[in-house]
Amino acid sequence: MALDISKDFENVCNDFHTTATLRVDGSDTSLSAVLNTPYEIKELDPTNAQVIRKGTLFVWSKDRSTAPPIGSIIIDRDGVYWTIWRYDNKHHVHCWRAFALNLNILTADANQATVLVGQYGKGDAGEAKVTWYGYWSGTAGGEAEDTVEAWFQPSEEQSRLEFGADTSRETYRVYFEAATAPDDLAGGEYRLVDSDGYRYRVIRYHKENQIASLPVAICERVTEGQEWHHRIGYSGS
Repeated sequence: MALDISKDFENVCNDFHTTATLRVDGSDTSLSAVLNTPYEIKELDPTNAQVIRKGTLFVWSKDRSTAPPIGSIIIDRDGVYWTIWRYDNKHHVHCWRAFALNLNILTADANQATVLVGQYGKGDAGEAKVTWYGYWSGTAGGEAEDTVEAWFQPSEEQSRLEFGADTSRETYRVYFEAATAPDDLAGGEYRLVDSDGYRYRVIRYHKENQIASLPVAICERVTEGQEWHHRIGYSGS
């Protein structure tokens, strides 16, 4: 008589089962018997514990689904989305064992960025003039819909002497929770604005589309010119 182990996992682990949904290319499969356990919670990068990488191990019987492709989504019973970044075929117990990640920025009022895009024209005297609008709303200065989850991480500050005056260059790494910023974010036509109103020029933008990392922009804080004076309520000419 052939040995049938297809139901052993569900029978033995019945007391610890939960439910989940497996999403593959937009198609959902209900998983009614899943064993899950956290295997890792850590800071993704040095970010003052604001950008967190969480990992959970999900195990379920092969009878419940076909092999899950890398990058598939598991939605747990609490509605949290996890991305499968590797899995094992545990053929001796007739199960899939998937290691899934959830990368997130802690929810806080300060952990957000407004994306602005500039429209260039000329002032009354024929000088170059730029007006900043919300990237999605098109409203001057931006609206709530132009705000995305982000963390501004101070990276480096350099002092320099220019035209006989001391100035500083403040560099930041800005982490985005999702790849929602424009692909060509780096360059003079865009600005990021933090929750305190400071503006940032984007020097480089890394949108790597990796499961285990978040998009990040390398930025310089604007500390001079009209944008800076506007930030601090300057009313001079």
